[in-house]
Amino acid sequence: MQTMGVLRPWASFICMMLAFLLAATQYVGTGRGSPGGTVAPFAEPLQVEEGREAFGQACVQCHGMGRTQIQRKTADRWRDTVYSMISRGAPVMPDEIEPLIDYLAATYGPGATPPAVGGAGSQGESALPDGPGRAIFVGNCAACHSMELPLNMRQSEAEWNATISQMVTYGAQITPQDQEILVKYAAKHFGRR
Repeated sequence: MQTMGVLRPWASFICMMLAFLLAATQYVGTGRGSPGGTVAPFAEPLQVEEGREAFGQACVQCHGMGRTQIQRKTADRWRDTVYSMISRGAPVMPDEIEPLIDYLAATYGPGATPPAVGGAGSQGESALPDGPGRAIFVGNCAACHSMELPLNMRQSEAEWNATISQMVTYGAQITPQDQEILVKYAAKHFGRR
């Protein structure tokens, strides 16, 4: 009987260790807790797209695209970054966290080729009409947006002013004088028809 008293604690310990190993194996199997911190190999395209949208709404407000584009982090390191930013007030909803991490790891992970965001020489640049404001768009707006963005938008001058003002609050480096020029350019070429 004394043997049973000695084995019982060991049996409990072994059961707890097996449960822990099983849970750890399940977590690593999701790709979210892999030992090397690799990108989840089975990230769903829809989830990555949802993460791209969350990135555009939450992250670009403070950081812009440039800061993110130069980083190459594993999914685990992006997870740490996302939670750190949430603790600092980033407006990320709970259901956006995993899609955001999947997007960041797939787009800005080790070995990932970053997406083209516009900038000088991009295909859409030639589609922009000449005139005052074009250089301001290419030099500022294209840091986050494709060159085709204004081609698909039709807004009044007041709406363009509101849109550009909001982009300034998100960190666009546009002076008040340049904003006036840009608003007039956008309203002239991309106004309501």
